[in-house]
Amino acid sequence: MEIVTLPCGPIQANAYIVWAKGSSACAVIDPGEAGLILDELSRRQLTCTHILLTHGHFDHMWGAADLRQATGAKIYVHPKDAPMLEGRGQVMNAMSLGMKPCKADVLVADGDIIEAGGVRFAVLETPGHTPGGVSYAVHEEKTVFTGDTLFFESVGRTDLGGDLQTLLHSLFDKLYALDGYAVYPGHEEPTTIHHEQEFNPMNIYRKHPWFN
Repeated sequence: MEIVTLPCGPIQANAYIVWAKGSSACAVIDPGEAGLILDELSRRQLTCTHILLTHGHFDHMWGAADLRQATGAKIYVHPKDAPMLEGRGQVMNAMSLGMKPCKADVLVADGDIIEAGGVRFAVLETPGHTPGGVSYAVHEEKTVFTGDTLFFESVGRTDLGGDLQTLLHSLFDKLYALDGYAVYPGHEEPTTIHHEQEFNPMNIYRKHPWFN
């Protein structure tokens, strides 16, 4: 599996181009900037067929409408975050002036398998940062794309329509079950599930009376 990371926009959200060796098709995860991604697709002679959104915050989907228009790719998102894509219920809307709203083509749910670019992406519902946050696991490669649910020694903020207890359940119950997996987060550098199991500061809550 090939992965290209493209930090996009003013907040440098990670967009990922993902495909299997030998494939001319690919998936793009969280297209924060269409022009940058289209240039990279052209350079690598790849065609985007699937646009996979981990959640509905503007910095991860700013380029979704333009990328779909340019490539014909379908946009995938969880139904709880789909209104954000359309510009409705967008907590960060004041910061997203100029983003082109659009509707999702496919609504995803936990356990769905999406085949794109020769890669099988398994949908994991990992809410908390947003109500409809998901991660995309590639089990054959022991790799997971976590959006803003999990970062290197950190997790996503929950003060923009999220919920910390929900996020921690996503972390401890869903993501930490992927032992041995590489993690490609929505911002900054990659990490591993093993590293986060050992060093993530949120681990203090695993046995905290507040957490249930």
